[in-house]
Amino acid sequence: MKKLSVLFLALVLCVSISGCGYPELYERVLIHGIGVDWTGEGYKVTVRSSASAEDEGEELFTCEGETVLQALSNLSLTTGREPFYSHNYLVVFGMDCAVNGLDDCLDFFVRYYNTRPAVKMYLSATTAEEVMSTEKDGKLMKMSQLQALGQGGRYNGQAAEVEILDFVNAVKGEGTSPVLPVLRATDDGVEVFATGYFSGCKLAGLMDLKATRGWLASMGELKTGELTVEGPEGGTATLSLRKVSGKIEQDISDGPAFRVILEVDADISSADRMDMDRGDAYSQIEDAARQLLEDEVKSAIDRAVTDGGCDIFGFGRLLYREEPEFWRENKERWPDLMAECQYQVSASVKVRRLEQENQNGID
Repeated sequence: MKKLSVLFLALVLCVSISGCGYPELYERVLIHGIGVDWTGEGYKVTVRSSASAEDEGEELFTCEGETVLQALSNLSLTTGREPFYSHNYLVVFGMDCAVNGLDDCLDFFVRYYNTRPAVKMYLSATTAEEVMSTEKDGKLMKMSQLQALGQGGRYNGQAAEVEILDFVNAVKGEGTSPVLPVLRATDDGVEVFATGYFSGCKLAGLMDLKATRGWLASMGELKTGELTVEGPEGGTATLSLRKVSGKIEQDISDGPAFRVILEVDADISSADRMDMDRGDAYSQIEDAARQLLEDEVKSAIDRAVTDGGCDIFGFGRLLYREEPEFWRENKERWPDLMAECQYQVSASVKVRRLEQENQNGID
């Protein structure tokens, strides 16, 4: 009887599992990318997907609804298939969404059980639809290529890399403001051309790629890239960054004051119209690189923090950790107080000399 009971239960389990009604992959829209635009009355969603797991080509669909979830649910009316999100690479929000606030349209990607919040997040300079429908060499630009644009900052040092969870944590964190890389469509595809900084979930402004590099360096997230500076006698030198460290110190003795400290090691990758045998050649290049980096950091502070009231550097978070009593007393007026704080930026740049480079090559 025990054996018969076990066999019966196993049979029931098999039947129940096979009857769950989960659709096969060919019955699903395998989503690779999602673009969200505000229409004034609801949301227009642009979806990039492949028809199957084996299909290398990608399709493009658009759908609308009062909410993002409703718009995506309406996708089945166009495709006859169920949206499937586990293959999703990224989410792009249109400029109108950011100006109005990303709160409502972002909630779906964080809350809905079937989505992955650890995906790349971007802002379009115009509409998300324009970015998602961009073609390259006569074909739709692959979402994997678009996803890689955020990672480009690891190589060129001028692009922020942000996931949905990063953005949400910055919004909800003490003394921090989020940023997003901003995309624009060009004749050659899509490029990152700026960084948007936010007050809560609303876009407050944009800063250029040079200011972005200064911000990345300050946050210890500048890993590599090139700096082009003027050298002796009007020549130019291009430096390849080897090591960049950034830290921020605070002092509240005479009112909130912050010091951003950068330390940079670099190699000379090229030198045009320059006599590197001059005794002061390297020191002039180092001074020029130091000044350039300091100016880029100051530009980011002036634009986003002082003028925009957005704490993308996490100055407030530093006070929250180091001076909790001061922070509790001043956190409500922190966006205004930031404009009254003192900010000092200092960088030191060491360029490896020619004999050091040659020795390194021999080693």
